Amino acid sequence: MGESLGQYFRRGREDKGWTLEEAASKTRILPQYLQAVEDDNYEQLPAEVFAKGFIRSYARSLGLNETEVLAKFNESGGLFYALRDEREQLQQQIREEARRKKANKLIVAGMVGLALVVLFVATGQDRDRARVPTESLREPPPTIVPQASQPIRPEEPAVLPENPPADVPTSPIEIERNFSPGLPLEGIQPAGSKLVLEVEAIERAWVLVQADRDPSQDVLLSPGERVRWSADKRFRVTLGNAGGVRISVNGKLQGPYGGSGKVIKDLIFTR
Repeated sequence: MGESLGQYFRRGREDKGWTLEEAASKTRILPQYLQAVEDDNYEQLPAEVFAKGFIRSYARSLGLNETEVLAKFNESGGLFYALRDEREQLQQQIREEARRKKANKLIVAGMVGLALVVLFVATGQDRDRARVPTESLREPPPTIVPQASQPIRPEEPAVLPENPPADVPTSPIEIERNFSPGLPLEGIQPAGSKLVLEVEAIERAWVLVQADRDPSQDVLLSPGERVRWSADKRFRVTLGNAGGVRISVNGKLQGPYGGSGKVIKDLIFTR
């Protein structure tokens, strides 16, 4: 196997007899970025357009072939940046969908509140009209000795009890990666009373999981990778590629839930 882009840069720098700090001074690139390039650690580099600029400048300073350097970068870094962009796009779609749902809930809540106010006003008017004929049936005072009328005591408004907010239980999420596609999904037994969800990728797929009421967690899987979560009562799952995963709950295969590339939102798994 040929040397990687990072190894190529490190060998070029060492041939020059430069330290990493000397290379940073000559290229005016931060040492941590040069270290990330030599370690093939694209996660620590900025956006792709800036990373290419760093690589061009570094290659020019070391007298390396820029065409060969960019070819190596496209082979190794191109896939990384493609996966990062795909993940960010899927996350943006999920955030927009959540905002739309929240806006719809606010509209429905406002309509319900307005309907309750109208109902309350209409009920109060009907009660006032019904009180008038009842008061007219009272026995009139004697004509010989007039009596002073007694003031009518106003009704005291009812006080509705406030509902205390419910406590939101929290439970830790246990995530385990297994990169061996040969292990079966079926037959996995949960520990104690736990509910166990296991997802294995047969294609590249993005998965978003909420265990009980904990914050949601997402992962981008490549073929042959698997992730395991545990919960007490339920899971809420969104699949970015329904046909690209196999799902089991407590060792029992679930689904299928759609074809390759189909997005499926808010799958609920309980006991």
